[in-house]
Amino acid sequence: MSNDTEFKEVFNGWYFLGVLVVLLALPLMHILAGWYVFFFSN
Repeated sequence: MSNDTEFKEVFNGWYFLGVLVVLLALPLMHILAGWYVFFFSN
């Protein structure tokens, strides 16, 4: 049972980190895409 709970804790930790990375990456991707279009459209 201890291994099962540890697995769940690790999974929840990685899931939480994944959500943070996605939330941080989405606006950054929009900014990078905006700069990319801005530079290559001129």
